[in-house]
Amino acid sequence: MLFLPALCAASTILPFQEPAPKPTPAPAVAASPEEAAWTAAHELKKKADYEKAGQAFAAYARDFPDTPRGIEALVEDGVCWFSMGRARQRLQQNNQDSLQAFGRATARFQSVVKEHGASPVAGRAQYMLGTVAMFSGDLNLAEREYGNGVERYASDAKYLPKSLERRAAARRHMLKTADARADLSRYVRDFPKGEDVESAKRYLTMLDQFEKPAPELVAEAWVQGDAQKLASLRGDVVVLYFFATWCENCEKARPFLLDLEKRFEAMGVRFIGVVDHSKGQTLESVRAFLGPNGIHFPVLIDNGGMSVAYRGQKIPDVVLLDRLGRVRWHDNPANLQDATLELLLTEDPAAGPAAK
Repeated sequence: MLFLPALCAASTILPFQEPAPKPTPAPAVAASPEEAAWTAAHELKKKADYEKAGQAFAAYARDFPDTPRGIEALVEDGVCWFSMGRARQRLQQNNQDSLQAFGRATARFQSVVKEHGASPVAGRAQYMLGTVAMFSGDLNLAEREYGNGVERYASDAKYLPKSLERRAAARRHMLKTADARADLSRYVRDFPKGEDVESAKRYLTMLDQFEKPAPELVAEAWVQGDAQKLASLRGDVVVLYFFATWCENCEKARPFLLDLEKRFEAMGVRFIGVVDHSKGQTLESVRAFLGPNGIHFPVLIDNGGMSVAYRGQKIPDVVLLDRLGRVRWHDNPANLQDATLELLLTEDPAAGPAAK
């Protein structure tokens, strides 16, 4: 006798029923020319085709100037030019092409701020003026433009805190520690749930160490180069580079660090690498990594104490020491600008930060 599985045996046989007809879908409503143009421009921007996206936003602003998005399209056009400028930089350095794109972005944002200052998107345009100045390498202008955002658009819930945090960044790059601390403290106090609050807290922790003697270099072993002590480095600006052989972001930063060394070493800037035992790095594995990857400056293996002493939380990480051996700057190398190193090289160490 054939036995069916229990599930089949227990199931109930239902009479055949004609399936209900599917409802006829309503005809799709064609998007208006305005909506179609806006969507098309944003799709190009999502694909990082910034040149065509900028042209599309510019066309939208021209064709639909009196619509709610007409002014916003001008801002988006500027953002696309800014993105093109960033893409045209090489090793975080500007060239004629990147500066030309940044100039066009600035013109777009200025037109919005000057001609449509009461628009809901004017705060964003003002913020972007500071950002363009920052990436153009003009820190003084960046500080002023972000300051204009803080003062003129105090009611903009999104771009007031962003302008405040970015002004703090410009001031950190300009070695204005007290002013940067004031901005970051205000951010943490006034925007405890802001999108950059954790970053602001981290930078405040770093700033507590600024303008104070740097912790000593404590090496478990020197992988390459002679053993160094901070006392022997007095008179030079020092770049401490915290990295790992397995770190993808460190690999992205490496060409920039090597170019920075090439350009600044002869001016009196010393480079020292710091690696630890993370993920099985050893003296032998680190040594095998350095030469083939073009790293020839002294490198030490840290047992973890230096990263704690220097309050490092992420890699890659860079700490700058001035000629007197004091911590003056700390951030991701992607944020390091030539202007900061130039300030450290040209300031009078005897005068101290407050006298500059």
